[in-house]
Amino acid sequence: MTEPSILYTLPVVARKSLGQHFLVDQGALRRVVAAADVVPTDVVVEVGPGTGLLTRLLAQQAARVIAVELDEGLVARLSKELAGLSNLTVVQGDAREWEPSAVGGEPYKVVANLPYYAATPIVRRFLECSLPPTIMAVTVQREVAQSMAAAPGKMRILSVATQLYGKPRIMGYIRPGSFRP
Repeated sequence: MTEPSILYTLPVVARKSLGQHFLVDQGALRRVVAAADVVPTDVVVEVGPGTGLLTRLLAQQAARVIAVELDEGLVARLSKELAGLSNLTVVQGDAREWEPSAVGGEPYKVVANLPYYAATPIVRRFLECSLPPTIMAVTVQREVAQSMAAAPGKMRILSVATQLYGKPRIMGYIRPGSFRP
């Protein structure tokens, strides 16, 4: 049985200027949630909820989900389509500038499918803020993930910046066909 997908109920056009590629494979989405180790008491900040497929899974497992979306059109659609999720707050904003203190000082986790151009500044924003997340489970391009997790001798600025604050690990790879477009 196929799970419902708002990607197909909403006429969503990915905005190339925002680097939008929507993760639509249910197995991959579940692996992202599992990588974040989401439990019923968690507060989760989802960066770039896009079509809301990951958002629905997170809302089923977490106490509270704050979805930060830059695209005003998607914010309106998500607010309407996911209005029945009482533990979800959809916020219009740029995660590169969003203030994590908006979670109310509670520990939180970050889950995101990040576009290439914004991955580094978003990851650094959360890692370097005064209230960093307890876990970040982010989907990034292979090269970005490999740079984050690079061993000494192969490290770059991104490696040093992420490893200064945490222990990045590559949890797996997602095939290109799992994204739309």
